[in-house]
Amino acid sequence: MIEDLQDEFQEEKPRHKKTKGLGRGAFLALAFVFWILYAGVIGIISAPKAIVAVRESGVVDYIEGVLKQRSLPDTHKASVCFAIPISQTSVVYRLFSQDVPRTGATLYHDAMEGLLAGPSQDALSAGAVTFIAQGTTLRGLTVSENVAFVDFSGEFASSGSSWGPGGLETARMQIESTLKAVDASLEKIIILVDGEVLDI
Repeated sequence: MIEDLQDEFQEEKPRHKKTKGLGRGAFLALAFVFWILYAGVIGIISAPKAIVAVRESGVVDYIEGVLKQRSLPDTHKASVCFAIPISQTSVVYRLFSQDVPRTGATLYHDAMEGLLAGPSQDALSAGAVTFIAQGTTLRGLTVSENVAFVDFSGEFASSGSSWGPGGLETARMQIESTLKAVDASLEKIIILVDGEVLDI
């Protein structure tokens, strides 16, 4: 009897029909497709403005400059002035073309670094020497309105001391001739030592 009642109860239980519709996976896939389409439309609409903004920002020019710099050799030619002593009291100045390191700064800077590096083998064979004190380093170099400001480390102050009173003047002439070989329009070259103007 209990079994009959259970059978009747089960027969009277309403059966829920499964309705057809989108499952969770299908809904997510459809939402993803709509998101892609929306992003594509926004991208197409904003692309011209984005391209103009990138061009005006100078980013493209900067990247091209960096890539060009990387493709350049590590050294380049510069005219560097050294002195050739002809007697105990006089020298002649001569420009020598020699390889100088490409620092990525200005050509003025590269030529000055070449001068501080000393004469090349070709210049030495021609009797060239430098009157700039060994160990001198370039602290800074700025050119403004045809005036060059060249700042050396303290070692420069003793330049040419072993050659007598005119040694420092000879070192100054090497610097001036080297910089004017880079830019003949330079009107004045001011030499500083540790940031202080050096009177020569």
